[in-house]
Amino acid sequence: MDTDEVLKGLARESVKQGENLRTAVREVTLNALKSRELTLAEIKRVVKTVTEGVNLGAASSKIDAERVLGEALAGMDDAVLRAVQANHIALQQLSAQGQSLRESHLKKALAELERLEDEFVASVKEATKKGSKQLKDQWASVLQQKQAVGLETAAQIEATMEQFGDQMREVVKQQRRTALKAAEVMAENFTTLANGILIGLTEGLQQGKKKK
Repeated sequence: MDTDEVLKGLARESVKQGENLRTAVREVTLNALKSRELTLAEIKRVVKTVTEGVNLGAASSKIDAERVLGEALAGMDDAVLRAVQANHIALQQLSAQGQSLRESHLKKALAELERLEDEFVASVKEATKKGSKQLKDQWASVLQQKQAVGLETAAQIEATMEQFGDQMREVVKQQRRTALKAAEVMAENFTTLANGILIGLTEGLQQGKKKK
């Protein structure tokens, strides 16, 4: 069974039912996210698939399409917001356990989180390419309005990056200091080694002179 096709069908049915659309799309999206790894790639895939399902439902719906798309986008935004909050809590817990943001998986998580807002919108736009010109225009209008007031997800991402971004900058500074110290130690070792060789050569020359 193709899970993406199932998800697309659930999103389509949510639109066709017409009631509590925002809540219905949020639940469909959340359930899909909960059943997958919470990576940027999977979030994008879920958003794209749900959008495609919404398009199918909107195309055959008698409800005002722009309102449908607006409600659906708000529902997806609610779901992705929960995913961002989950990432935030996970970062807090790992940080509290003493794991450093130098750890590659934590750095990757922050880097993906920083890109999530743009990738969220890009995934919706990508999915709309399969729709009619009318749907594309309506999506463009909905996205423009939503971005003007700001996505809920964007605010949470900003808060997370504000908290952990400072730590990340400190990590970068620490890495630079560590690299500098390592270079200084290497330089000291090199000069000590060179000095030892010089002493050895000098002693050898002196011993050679005494033998003569």
